[in-house]
Amino acid sequence: MHHRLVNYLRDNRDQIIENWLTEVEIPAAIGSGNGDGGVVPYEFFTSAFDTVLEILEHGSAAKSSTDVFHLNRFLGITCDCKERCFGGRACMELHDSGLKAFMSVFEDSWDAEHEFNELDRECNKDLINHALSGFFGREIDLCHHKTFRSDCPFVAHHPTRP
Repeated sequence: MHHRLVNYLRDNRDQIIENWLTEVEIPAAIGSGNGDGGVVPYEFFTSAFDTVLEILEHGSAAKSSTDVFHLNRFLGITCDCKERCFGGRACMELHDSGLKAFMSVFEDSWDAEHEFNELDRECNKDLINHALSGFFGREIDLCHHKTFRSDCPFVAHHPTRP
């Protein structure tokens, strides 16, 4: 669907993932012993990147890959959400830092040849944000932690909440 954008992002994959890794700030899980912050496995970033590109390329009907490294595999183990803090949601922090990481390759310092003009950049930001929202929407639907965290802003949307 957006071949030029997808190809550009794919060409800059390593930079985007590196920026995403360094940009994200998630609290450590309780009892993990890591007081500095939580750890998101590298595999999550690569899996999320590939899925976001799939959504950009094929739209919201993009097939959900079975190879996705889901949030449930590490949330509550290596990192967690902050208690009673809307801004401390791991999924929202990963979405926000992901958008910043994707957009970092459109900055003048990176896109020195100005392959994308200002209007292109704004349109691309909207497309990337929408694709990230689609990816994290699926992750939120699958999140096991929201069912037992009364402070999760998405818990009200969970149909099987006790």
